[in-house]
Amino acid sequence: MMKVLLWTNIPFFLAHGGVQTHMDNLFKYLPEFGVEAEPLRWWDQTQRGDLIHAITRPETGVVRLAHEKGMKFVMSDILDVTASRSDFQLFLQKSLSRAAKLLVRGLTWKLNWEVYKEVDALVFVLLREQKVAEYLFDAPRARCHVINHAVEPEALDQLAQVEPEGGHLISVATIAPRKNTLVLARAAIAAQVPIVFLGKPYSEDDPYFLEFKKLVDGKYVQYPGFVSREEKYRLLRSARGFCLLSLGETGCIAIHEASAAGLTLFLSDLPWARHGYMGATRGLTFVDQTRPAAVIEALKAFYQQSHRLPHHTFPVQSWRDVARQYAQVYRMVLGQKSNS
Repeated sequence: MMKVLLWTNIPFFLAHGGVQTHMDNLFKYLPEFGVEAEPLRWWDQTQRGDLIHAITRPETGVVRLAHEKGMKFVMSDILDVTASRSDFQLFLQKSLSRAAKLLVRGLTWKLNWEVYKEVDALVFVLLREQKVAEYLFDAPRARCHVINHAVEPEALDQLAQVEPEGGHLISVATIAPRKNTLVLARAAIAAQVPIVFLGKPYSEDDPYFLEFKKLVDGKYVQYPGFVSREEKYRLLRSARGFCLLSLGETGCIAIHEASAAGLTLFLSDLPWARHGYMGATRGLTFVDQTRPAAVIEALKAFYQQSHRLPHHTFPVQSWRDVARQYAQVYRMVLGQKSNS
């Protein structure tokens, strides 16, 4: 059995979210496919493994040290906001990066841009992010893989259950600026459309969260907080649609849950949304989140027209499927034959 050491540079007690869900489910399901998975113990000089899998960008020097020890290295990259920039913005970023590299010696090393050429495999959640990494950082296409996010296997069954339709829309996300929670909450009040917000802030004292709490009126902006998984599934099943005006996402897990419940989607008109859920045949509404008046009018129309669909809004896989795909990448990197 191969041994994989999983690592991230984001402590979960500082920032909960998708990376934690991703890693928790890899730990849970990888053993089913012949992969022993452990957290990388930075303090343990005796720890050994065949491969390090970093979720988020590692330091280039760490990858080189692993190679010197005979270990392979896989990186799951997160380019959420970067990948949601326009093509012109990406062109400017690339031009500035090239100029900076010429003017500031060693800049690419300090920013760990070289890591894209050093790791043995790159995994992206969305094809859009792979293309951006190829364009900005010269990521080798032959080493790139796309493995989308998922939901728990039992959630696929629970979210498909019949539930009487309520009169609310739902938004599941951390209450934070990147999620654009205030824009959506203000639009709900102005449009007189009830939205249930689920999620917690990074800090109870965060000024953004405190501003959001001022908008909670129990009618159009409902906030039961961070509820149990069972209650979340019930609120999703009974909703008329799902809303998220985020500035950037890497395959938002909450949107996968919404799709599994058959909810129509009200999303930012940004590349993360436009190019992230192309398997949907219908049920997607995109709005310019920078124009409050447009958001209000679009939200009114979305609420009037939306009802739960009798099928997934776009294809949704389980975390077991994700673990199987990662096991295949590991084996390819290590030159092993797949037995899964």
